[in-house]
Amino acid sequence: MIEKEQLKRLNELHKKDIAATYFISKYYFSVSTNKFRKQFGLFPQDAITSSVQKELQSQNLTPLFHEYIHYIHEISTVIGNIGLSLDLILKSIFSAHFSSYLDNCEYTGFDFKNKELLDKFSKIYATKEVINGGGELEGILLKVDSFSLIEQDAYLLDGTDLVCFKIGIPLITIKLFIKGQYKDASLPFGKFYIYEGLAYELDRLINQQSNGLPEIKDDLKATEYTMLRTLATYIYPNIDKECFLVAASLSLSYLDCGSVFIAFIERIKTAIEAGISKENILFKLKSETAAILVSKLEDFNEAQDEIIEIFKKRKQLHSAFTIVTEEAKKGYLLRCESPTFEVDFVIKGEYLRLLELLPICDYMYIFKDEAEYMRDFLGTASFADEQSQALKVLIAYDHYQKAHWLNSTSKVEKTEKYKCPFFSSCNLEFRKTHEGICAEKPWRIFEISYNTDKQYCWYGQAVGEFKGPNEF
Repeated sequence: MIEKEQLKRLNELHKKDIAATYFISKYYFSVSTNKFRKQFGLFPQDAITSSVQKELQSQNLTPLFHEYIHYIHEISTVIGNIGLSLDLILKSIFSAHFSSYLDNCEYTGFDFKNKELLDKFSKIYATKEVINGGGELEGILLKVDSFSLIEQDAYLLDGTDLVCFKIGIPLITIKLFIKGQYKDASLPFGKFYIYEGLAYELDRLINQQSNGLPEIKDDLKATEYTMLRTLATYIYPNIDKECFLVAASLSLSYLDCGSVFIAFIERIKTAIEAGISKENILFKLKSETAAILVSKLEDFNEAQDEIIEIFKKRKQLHSAFTIVTEEAKKGYLLRCESPTFEVDFVIKGEYLRLLELLPICDYMYIFKDEAEYMRDFLGTASFADEQSQALKVLIAYDHYQKAHWLNSTSKVEKTEKYKCPFFSSCNLEFRKTHEGICAEKPWRIFEISYNTDKQYCWYGQAVGEFKGPNEF
């Protein structure tokens, strides 16, 4: 039984206020300031000065770095790159049912009669789920009871054909405490828990270092953020933080990252208990992974070039993916040289050096004001204006596809409302005169622009680039 005081402590630790969000496949993140603009001396629609930006960065350093770590993993790891490849296949299927007429933004919906296409979509989507594993926990994580390895089918594209392969997935049996009751649950352990565990443990170290704290503030203990740690200590109770973080970082260089993480923890346990030093076993694991990464460097770079080729006649997306793939090549090369560089720098207290190696992606600061017009700040720290503009189109491109998935535009508009990702930071005239459209169905802005001045906003450009080549 859980004692009253222990339950109180667990409930306090289990609070999951969302401070920031990284948007997979969009290469940007948002940070909630949890403050009103006036608290920074900003009146409605005031531009944010560089001094305010520095203050925001200082006050939100920990959540900012948490999401930046996600970006590092998406841009530089094998798992992150596979995620992009799978996502692009789904987008190509989506494009096949997009109206080519330039006067509308209609998506006709998925053709469920096309069994071949449906099979392809289902297998790629299922592969994403297999690799990602479980998600948010319903209640308080008490402990890991056991784990077993199961095999699941996954698929990757080879030319135009889908190739099936088996992937080992750890099935973790855990005990939760939900609304006064104990509950057993079984969850697949994959990319999600490794991503979140790494980002959380590293942001806790950065928080301790930057604030000069005597110990780590474990604010989100007993949640999905500590599933990584809980599993590691279940396998090897005496493991230290550096060991399981190195194992986690290395595991992202393998498609079966969950089972590789467990295998690495077991190897660390066996080695240390046999008298081998922590430094020696970690060096060995890093060297093995680095050798594998180097052996696949040429293939990785060719895969990035193929992504650029897909969009070679779509002006903004070609520019955006040129940036993304260049950063991916740079990040992958860093992993070849130092396969756990992000962990190593944070452990040494040199986390700011990461920004020099892999510049931060675009971001948005969100304020608490109710009025949304020009409320938030959307910024870029690393790219020239032209590049940043293209990356904004990529954000809208992904938003449009994810808002529809399998449903036609007409069906989506009858049942759902989707706010433009730039709704709270945009000051264009259409944002003022067509607020309802921007707040509910931003893709329709494409049609308005087409029938007026043909000066397309980021979202309008994204819709246009779904239609096909626009640069020859």
